[in-house]
Amino acid sequence: MQGGVGAVWTPSPGVKRVLRERIEGIGSYIVLLRWRNSDQVRLELIRHLSPITIERLYRSLPIRGMVVNSGELLYIPVPIDTRAEKPRNSMRRGHVAYSLSKKMIVIALSDARLNESVNPMGKVVSGVELIGDLKTGTTVELVRA
Repeated sequence: MQGGVGAVWTPSPGVKRVLRERIEGIGSYIVLLRWRNSDQVRLELIRHLSPITIERLYRSLPIRGMVVNSGELLYIPVPIDTRAEKPRNSMRRGHVAYSLSKKMIVIALSDARLNESVNPMGKVVSGVELIGDLKTGTTVELVRA
């Protein structure tokens, strides 16, 4: 764009996307948790629950890591720097949160009381029955839908 009277500014595709997102107001993101190239679970990350944590996670995607299955909770390492946002000490089945102390996403396989505070992030939209079968050490990938 050249300066001067009558010059027209044309935004780049990236700027257009950011402007559209701000106008439309993104309320949630859909993220896929995939493994073995066939199984996948859809997660809905709801921005108003922990906006800073969710934005930092979403901008870091795709992320690969090894699962830790404790029986009632599933942990996925996601090394993002964030702070406490509306922390909670309990989770319901299918809910998704972020553990600040462990730097891991936590997915509740059953209703659970936690020994630590976590940032709530959203819920499993589909495939909750699949994640209970994940074994510790399985490599998974979080990607944008």
